[in-house]
Amino acid sequence: MRIIRSLIAPAAALAVASGIAVLPALASAPPASAAVSCTGTSLVTGNAGDLIRVPTVGNGTGNDNCQLGLGNDSVAVARLQIALDSPCNFSAGLAVDNDYGPLTEAAVAHAQSEYGITVDGIYGPQTRNALWWPVAGLGPNVCEQI
Repeated sequence: MRIIRSLIAPAAALAVASGIAVLPALASAPPASAAVSCTGTSLVTGNAGDLIRVPTVGNGTGNDNCQLGLGNDSVAVARLQIALDSPCNFSAGLAVDNDYGPLTEAAVAHAQSEYGITVDGIYGPQTRNALWWPVAGLGPNVCEQI
């Protein structure tokens, strides 16, 4: 019999010596593409230095690394709908109803296509950076990008 010296536990060493494969238990991790849902809004500084309100993870957090898609229902969706409906984007004609339904999905897909980014109808960081956002307090015709 061959003796195996190892840092693994004696039971595992015995299993290896007898030809049984020993693998560590791995915890399931979420896919790298999984993103947190946007649930609120925050004022952030746009690329020209003005404050713009964008969808974020919670209200007032500034954490804009989130996504929205079919089935989301929150003030974050309303903020996205306001931006899509702005003359700075496409005046999409959306009802601001907090509901990310098929019309909002189609408006996001249209914006993605127009701005030359991946078209999937899902709002995320790439779409956030491509959209023009109304500047806080200056009306829908004054917009900035992030």
